[in-house]
Amino acid sequence: MRLRCQLFVDGRARDALAAVDQWLRQNGLPKPAPLPHGSYDGEIQFSMQAYLKSLWIPETQQWWTTKGNRLLSNKGRPRGFVADLLLGAAVSRDSQMRQACRQRAEQVLKQIGGLPFIDSQRFPGRADLAIANPMRAARLLASRGEDAAWHFDADQKRGKPFVGKDYHELGPDEAVEVGTCARNAFEVLRYARIAGDRAAYEQMIPTLELMERFRVPRAAQVWEVPVHTPDVLAAADAVDAYIEAYRISGSRRWLSDAVCWARRGLPFIYLWNDPEKPFLVGASIPVFGATWYQGSWFGRPVQWNGLRYANALLKLAPYDDSRPWRDLAELIIRSATHQQEQAGDDVALWPDNISAIDGTKCPWIFSPRQIIRNILKLTGRDEDPATVVIGEGSCRLHVTTSARLKDLAWSDQRLRFQLTPLPGERGIVLVSNIARPERVVVNGQEIPERRRPEQTDRAGWRYDAGLAFLTVCLGGERAAVVSVEPARARCLERLPQTVKRVAFEFDHSTEGWLGANHVSELTAQDGSLQGRITGPDPYLVRPLMKVKGDDCPVICVRMRLTAGHVGQWFWTTEASPVFDEAKHVNFRLIPDGQFHEYTLKLGQHALWSGQTITAVRLDPGGGVAAGEFTIDWIRGASRPPEADRPWGACQLLLFSGRKLAGLGRLVKGQPGRVRRCW
Repeated sequence: MRLRCQLFVDGRARDALAAVDQWLRQNGLPKPAPLPHGSYDGEIQFSMQAYLKSLWIPETQQWWTTKGNRLLSNKGRPRGFVADLLLGAAVSRDSQMRQACRQRAEQVLKQIGGLPFIDSQRFPGRADLAIANPMRAARLLASRGEDAAWHFDADQKRGKPFVGKDYHELGPDEAVEVGTCARNAFEVLRYARIAGDRAAYEQMIPTLELMERFRVPRAAQVWEVPVHTPDVLAAADAVDAYIEAYRISGSRRWLSDAVCWARRGLPFIYLWNDPEKPFLVGASIPVFGATWYQGSWFGRPVQWNGLRYANALLKLAPYDDSRPWRDLAELIIRSATHQQEQAGDDVALWPDNISAIDGTKCPWIFSPRQIIRNILKLTGRDEDPATVVIGEGSCRLHVTTSARLKDLAWSDQRLRFQLTPLPGERGIVLVSNIARPERVVVNGQEIPERRRPEQTDRAGWRYDAGLAFLTVCLGGERAAVVSVEPARARCLERLPQTVKRVAFEFDHSTEGWLGANHVSELTAQDGSLQGRITGPDPYLVRPLMKVKGDDCPVICVRMRLTAGHVGQWFWTTEASPVFDEAKHVNFRLIPDGQFHEYTLKLGQHALWSGQTITAVRLDPGGGVAAGEFTIDWIRGASRPPEADRPWGACQLLLFSGRKLAGLGRLVKGQPGRVRRCW
């Protein structure tokens, strides 16, 4: 054996990665391995065999979601698999493959329902909430520490596959690294970018600044790997987070941070080749360490980690040319295609990990979903919807879609653009920060307003007044000119701020209450919180609370409903931070369309008394498919209101020849309340 080396010495290098930079300057990136099936369209077509053959269970007409893992491999009918089949039907060059993909997709759709469009399967419910859900962002923000960081939880009780493990072995409780923060930061910032929520971005600035303190990517896989372990997934998540921050703000500081974390991911990628192992170049070591200090990951690529990193690099490449980020991402993606089984019972599936020494594959094997997602992004068909911002300052509309968007123009009277759906898609667009329009016109024809436009093959639109979201769905795959009339900007606060008392009056906003399930059109109007029940389990949530239960042993709700008989009130505490049946009370509703006051005596509940309440949830009537509700106020009290009125109700009648402007504000907060004005 002959070994050859080069020595590189730089006494002024800023960090150890100077050696990697020098290597790239001298050698450049290696040539990528040839594509196994000649083209990226060919790779997608080949990957369809996973859904047609290797994962399919004919007896039950289901798929294995993964194969080979006794605990984690399950059966089901994932809509993501249906969407991939519809993609195969749209882009495959072989007519027989197109037909087979279409038939299998239709076979499963008969079981699960839905439209035969790719974007309809990606977003089977509300598309706007799938890509920009303020409830999700609020929950993440509520789980942050006071230092603006997300922390490692060593006290967790994890289920499979590590049942009974003591996570204190992996690191100190409450530890903070870039990897404990970056993924959550990305999720919140992505929401902020699509929703045009500047306040959400500003809440994330302290977290972004905190992440700048770290130099080594660590702690993104602390479900099994020690906190201190260098981790490529942490680098990928940090790139994602800072790119979103840059897209929202335009600040070069965040772009510089994204480049920095992309560079810190380089040592995890194999940049040398072995002719006998075409998968090796571009293969990704997940961590420089071991699972539970025993299962070493050195020389054991985990390509789903690398694909996350590649996806982040493809986002970075249009903004930075300091390194060949796109070419590096392509190396990683091609490595994944070479890890797929080329024939046999597991055709088109790929392993959780593979040996760089002898090519031995882990028996736990996956669908090609993540490979397809990266190929689409590499070839210009990005599944992640893109956002175009139009307007200045606080008066800006955010227009988001995965279709081709051009000729965007806006005035108060009209928003106009051309939308061209990608093959196999119908065309869905979200406009954020807009007031309710009077009409939406597609190719000169006015289209109707629909409650669920995503679930019909005809064109339609929905407006959510509580979120200032307008969703427009085209009826087919052809290009269309869309006109929204009028198109006035409307800014509102969507995310809650931390409160220390229960005192919600809804004079000017929803005050942080969010429709979490089977609730639509949640909005503050006429001094009350109004919404529509759209399913059998409606509930609202108010996170970000720090209320002493002993300070408000009584909760009073003034509400009217048109449906439902039993209401419920749930809560979380610092000691028990999830909603569950142990922390709830039921109360009887009167669904007659009139206002009634409901008094909840929570001080008698052992899990309310003496606790710090961190979130509350109100179920305004379960078991009905539809209805409307209006909440006048929700107040905490030290005693039931009847204790203040020992001789019964007392009414004050005021007569005036003029409108009593401001009377509601004068009386609000007192035991009395304006009932009716003439």
